[in-house]
Amino acid sequence: MCIARMKQRSLRERNLSQASEGVPLGLKSAPSPFGYFGAKLRLAKRIAKMLPPHNAWVEVFCGSAAVTMVKKAAPIEIINDADSQVVNLFRQLRERPEDLRRLIELTPYSREEFEAVYRKGGKLSGLEGARRFLVASMMTVNGAMGSNGTGKRHSGFSYSQAYARNGQEARVNRWNALPARLLKVVERLKHVRIENRDALALFRMFLDRPATLVYLDPPYLMDRDQKYRIDANEEEFHKKLLKLCLKAKCMVLVSGYDNPLYNSYLTAKRGWKRSKIETHTRDTKGEDLKRTEILWQNRQFVKAAKSGQIPIRLSKLEKANNKVNPVRK
Repeated sequence: MCIARMKQRSLRERNLSQASEGVPLGLKSAPSPFGYFGAKLRLAKRIAKMLPPHNAWVEVFCGSAAVTMVKKAAPIEIINDADSQVVNLFRQLRERPEDLRRLIELTPYSREEFEAVYRKGGKLSGLEGARRFLVASMMTVNGAMGSNGTGKRHSGFSYSQAYARNGQEARVNRWNALPARLLKVVERLKHVRIENRDALALFRMFLDRPATLVYLDPPYLMDRDQKYRIDANEEEFHKKLLKLCLKAKCMVLVSGYDNPLYNSYLTAKRGWKRSKIETHTRDTKGEDLKRTEILWQNRQFVKAAKSGQIPIRLSKLEKANNKVNPVRK
């Protein structure tokens, strides 16, 4: 092996070792804990494979946290969602996993259970709220649901007259497999910080931290007919998000469907790489739709992916103090 290649390998190994510091050995990936309309369930593993090494991971719009569940662990990991129900589910999984698992085991796959989720009622405990959220997301078509007890219902009860799995109707089998699935999620969540913060505010906290990889999968700017629709509030939010992307010194990966607004900001002239992944999803009627997922990667992300190195050099003091994700102005 030539000297240049040996040096490159040594640098790569040192950076990977640095990224793994403090991460428990044997920590395995986990499935997403629930179905969710727009979730990256099929794409998650493909996205995870393209991630460069990093010391901190921030999934700003986590939803089902599909990518976090399958990626390799980093020393610092944060998932965030504006939906308090999503955040509550993850908190209950981490804090009361056995209680939640038992409730799911005792809940039948039932239209009555599904309908009950959308009836207005009194204040729910965190545990019951998590159970109802799982009912709403796992018993509806393609995970398309309104808010728990208050939102508009986007889809109906999911069932199959034709398909079976493991000697059970396919949908019933999926529900009955959920408790075991949740156990794997619980192990993965032990090493993750869960936030319910404003997305822009959270993103700003990591702009000047080069060892951070921020993953952005924001709400899509599309209407029911799959055409782009941007009202004033949505456009303003996405413009603010895109402006932060351009300021970022951290690694940034943005995921979404092809979008004129995003294409106008995240350009090659500004150092952004644009990739495509052919995939498919389902509408609220359960019909397959072909999709092209666009992945925008900033200059720091591309450079780190190419070199296999975390784009930061820690000082001796930072290493001694285990400060793996410092600010760099």
